[in-house]
Amino acid sequence: MNMNFLRKRKTKKEAKQLLQSAKHARNMREDIADQRELETLRQAEDVFRQICETGRGNRPQAMKALEEAIDQVYPFRLRQGMRENVEVIIVAVAAAMAIRAFFFEPFKIPTGSMQPTLNGINAEAQMGPGVFDNPITKLPKWLLSGASYKEVRAKTSGSLQAVRPFRDSVLLNIGGVDHRIPSYMKDILKIKRVYQKDEVIVGGRIITGDQVIVNKMAYNFRSPNRGDVAVFDTRHIKHNQVRKNTFYIKRMVGMPLERIQIQEGRLVVNGKPVTDPAIFQQIATDPVYQGGHGNDGLLATATDVIELGEDLYLMCGDNTAPGMSLDGRFFGGVPRKDFRGPAVFVYWPFREHWGLIR
Repeated sequence: MNMNFLRKRKTKKEAKQLLQSAKHARNMREDIADQRELETLRQAEDVFRQICETGRGNRPQAMKALEEAIDQVYPFRLRQGMRENVEVIIVAVAAAMAIRAFFFEPFKIPTGSMQPTLNGINAEAQMGPGVFDNPITKLPKWLLSGASYKEVRAKTSGSLQAVRPFRDSVLLNIGGVDHRIPSYMKDILKIKRVYQKDEVIVGGRIITGDQVIVNKMAYNFRSPNRGDVAVFDTRHIKHNQVRKNTFYIKRMVGMPLERIQIQEGRLVVNGKPVTDPAIFQQIATDPVYQGGHGNDGLLATATDVIELGEDLYLMCGDNTAPGMSLDGRFFGGVPRKDFRGPAVFVYWPFREHWGLIR
């Protein structure tokens, strides 16, 4: 009995470590890895996780497939080489900024919902690799700026047959073959009617999202404040477009028991426009915020109201242009227990947002 228990415990631990390795591979290489290999890795993860949860299926075969998919996305030579060491140094430096490293957690900005305060992954059009995109200089360039060149080439010759959304990407069907274009490259994608094999469908300079430090202990010692840029768990959010078991980062705009409206680009609480802290006045008036808070979802008109219950907080992106932020305007309040804490510092890349978060 004891031997069987120990065997099951070891198997469970091995599965957890393998899934963590898969997640690490995706996080470290999603900006530059081949999208087909990333999709294969996602599928292998799903299959292996399902077998672990249900106990049905060929576990050794699924484990081998997942290990191979990890190595395709993040080869062992890279994990053990210079790049891995550089990544470890980046995380170590970020952790050293805290008095106690385990009080803080790194978090990556995935989308543009907090622009221009924080940047998600974005792309700039670029005609082919630049001077610093060669094998010698591309790593130092990426380390300093978070930028790298990426392109997607046609796998076959043929006409464009269909364009459709797929998860966090766009699928182009060329000559009967799907080509996955990451969503962050769709703004620089110029669609043609006919493509030749190996032709560049889209190419550009990919800039990684801001990497921030979240103070996990802050809300143990103080209450959340309006204006906080905070990270929260999505597990209790009921909305069909919200990904479960992940984390969002938004700005806190509504507090418990408040009545929230958006009128002429301004946040209105209990019938009064919000001007404190000053960021709300800036969002409403500065042109870079594209007209302030946008009406949408549950706040589609100036008369719509979200009434927050006890212990619920309303979170919105700073960029509320149509399609840019899936936030509290659509899914309502977030329970306090689901907050990881406020984001306090951008530690990488070393660009315009590096430093304390306002």
